[in-house]
Amino acid sequence: MKTTREAIVELKDIRKSYGEVQILKGITLDLYKGEWTNIMGPSGSGKTTLLNIMSCLDKATEGSLKINGVEISGMSKQQLAHFRRETVGLIFQQYHLVPYLTALENVMLAQHYHSVVDEEEAAEALKKVGLGHRLNNIPGRMSGGEQQRVAIARALINKPEILLADEPTGNLDQANSELILDIFRNLRQEGHSIIMVTHSTEIGTLGDRLIQLQDGKITSQDNRQTTAAS
Repeated sequence: MKTTREAIVELKDIRKSYGEVQILKGITLDLYKGEWTNIMGPSGSGKTTLLNIMSCLDKATEGSLKINGVEISGMSKQQLAHFRRETVGLIFQQYHLVPYLTALENVMLAQHYHSVVDEEEAAEALKKVGLGHRLNNIPGRMSGGEQQRVAIARALINKPEILLADEPTGNLDQANSELILDIFRNLRQEGHSIIMVTHSTEIGTLGDRLIQLQDGKITSQDNRQTTAAS
């Protein structure tokens, strides 16, 4: 699938410190619409911090961040929360589902915070990730792979501009990891913009681009422009 080269995320000299500790040390990077970008690096390299900044969960100490052409660096926490709900879909390693709600209700909850609850639309989102038969199950009665698929449906329900995933297969076995990666391959084919943090060298070979971080800096960029996600 041919992608455009229109930047959807623009980072310029992004720095992040906690007290005297510098986590990110001047990240300048453009990420593009319709592409799958993987971010890799050892523990402590700053990749999750970078993802949190791009997802509006955290703010950079210095630098400029534009998402879809909108400068967000100066936004308040409330403004960031609103912008995140409108623009970003988040998928975590730990799923973060509400344990007493069904799969359907977990997806509908995301709708509630965004705009209007639509049960039929939520059900369709779950069917799309292969969970049409699990609509009324609570997380405790689902496997880890199924819970992650609910989390993906929840992230996608409000049609975000960007899908950001932090180690989405980190807690899964090989079989469930492949199911999740197949979903991401399909999303890539549909034109979604995907940014994924991973420790997995195998996953790092997927998608269009691989960014390597070390000690808070970009050490390499592999612009594959392949059909690996096909």
